[in-house]
Amino acid sequence: MGANYMGVNYVARPWESRLFRQCRRAWDLGARERRNYEPTEPAQVFSFSEAIHDALDVYYFPGMWAWNREIVRPLAVAGFEKSMRRQRNAYTQSRQLSDDEAQDWDRHVELGKDLLPRYFEWTRDLDRFTPIGVASQFDINLPDPDDPDRGLTTHDGRPLQYRVRIDLAVIDDHDLYWLVEHRVITGSQWPDLDELRLDEQALTRSWAWQLAFLAKLEGTIYNELRLTLPDTGPPSAGNPAVKVRAVPGPGGIITQRSTESFRRTHLPRTEVEIARHGVGVALEMQDMTDPAVRIYPNPSWENC
Repeated sequence: MGANYMGVNYVARPWESRLFRQCRRAWDLGARERRNYEPTEPAQVFSFSEAIHDALDVYYFPGMWAWNREIVRPLAVAGFEKSMRRQRNAYTQSRQLSDDEAQDWDRHVELGKDLLPRYFEWTRDLDRFTPIGVASQFDINLPDPDDPDRGLTTHDGRPLQYRVRIDLAVIDDHDLYWLVEHRVITGSQWPDLDELRLDEQALTRSWAWQLAFLAKLEGTIYNELRLTLPDTGPPSAGNPAVKVRAVPGPGGIITQRSTESFRRTHLPRTEVEIARHGVGVALEMQDMTDPAVRIYPNPSWENC
């Protein structure tokens, strides 16, 4: 393990908040600010989801959005392959690939090279927006729930900051801002709509983005890719393979378009919903940084 030295600000990340809620004892041992540890080598050969994200970062890069998509598509696929190679090379710096691991890596490279072109075709008429930010990481000062004009600090006076990374920020044809969440689905079923409504990650990112950029957010666009066999027929709006769904939600009409392999959900969010979640994050950070916080085991089959 290598050292991650403490800075002037106390910076927390969403994964640490999740760990704190799941098991306080595991958080106490794992939080970087409390133990200054970080991994020195990868835990797995590759993350297919990470490589797909890297490809989509290229595809939706704002500086290339005006380019002909036929030029950008092969660049995005190349970005996927580069990411897969980079991850494998990082893993093999410290250990040898087994035959099974090498075959699994080869198989996923081919899966990605098949999935991405089909995705690009599917989104040809769906990408009715303009990207304004991709793979953006930023820190925000946490406002005090009791005095929003004042920032929270730790007990030793260090500013409390929250570090967030977003997949994609876009502006649609009606000049409304949305955050896009790219997801790779490996199961046989799409996540339930209620799961998306309660998505903590998207709410945290929405709240942080509004604070950082001082702009109102319309909601979240869930952009999901699933590992399946190619869809039959061209992915057009009039094709029976494309399912369209619209249901009312607290923030407005939720719309979904999906095939066997791809699904896109527009989920509007209310200001109250986003603001309430932000207060919860701030309160939780106060607990996490309290030197008198009670560390006790809360074991469960899923967590620890």
